[in-house]
Amino acid sequence: VAKLQSVMPEIDRIFPAYATDKKIPGMIWGVVIDRLVAHLGSFGVRDRVSQAAITPDTAFRIASMTKSFTALAVLKLRDDGRLSLEEPVSRWIPEFARMERPTRDTPPLTIRQLLSHSAGFPEDNPWGDQQLSATDAMMDDWLARGIPFSTPPGTRYEYSNYAFGLLGRVVTKAAGVPYEQYVHSEILSKLHMDGSTFQFADVPAPRRAIGYRPKPDGPHAEDPPLPHGVFGSMGGLLTTATDLGKYVAFHLSAWPARDDEDTGPVRRASVREMAHLWTPSNLGARLLDGSL
Repeated sequence: VAKLQSVMPEIDRIFPAYATDKKIPGMIWGVVIDRLVAHLGSFGVRDRVSQAAITPDTAFRIASMTKSFTALAVLKLRDDGRLSLEEPVSRWIPEFARMERPTRDTPPLTIRQLLSHSAGFPEDNPWGDQQLSATDAMMDDWLARGIPFSTPPGTRYEYSNYAFGLLGRVVTKAAGVPYEQYVHSEILSKLHMDGSTFQFADVPAPRRAIGYRPKPDGPHAEDPPLPHGVFGSMGGLLTTATDLGKYVAFHLSAWPARDDEDTGPVRRASVREMAHLWTPSNLGARLLDGSL
């Protein structure tokens, strides 16, 4: 630990240099050692108007890191016997039973494929964040019109925000309560992540990190936050460095496998399962000269 602590000044040099180079108004970083937040450092301001400094309790939207919490929620529901990763998505989202598949021999889409970015949906990174506030009615309309497939499910890695939006609906239906309520009660509260929420309005003004969008012809412009909607499960969680450190520490605590009491909130084996590589980015086989 002492050896690791000795490099913290260098870490505290690297991050501000990066923030200055990229013209980032404010940022915070942390290091977890032995399941504890051993170091936190910060740079800049959370709000350019007030010039208030970043603190360990400043809440940022963590974008796609939210997907980890969604996956953990699905695995907890699986562990509790409320769903199976191998069952068809249509059990929870009936529209998929009527949806046209990319080929006649494509089997039903599964929960595992939604989780592992192998659902066959087109890569949608530029599109995802702008859909955070989409409503249930909007998703119902999209499902009724049908979702396009780029490849047959299970044949290729393709990053999908849409898949994790659908997983939010699966969690809601399997849990019997809204997705955000289930994540809060079964994960956030049990890890004492008390500064974390899906609603920007729930964060007291003195703790909010204001988002900014760079402008080529002038200073950064404030980027108003989108309210929580059905796509919050793919990128809507707001949390602090202190809270996120607790989450990282929880994941680290799953190793090694051992006989100690499993205190949760999710089984250690399931947390280790999350760290497996399920869908390599070059998944697929090509027939070349008569051989694979």
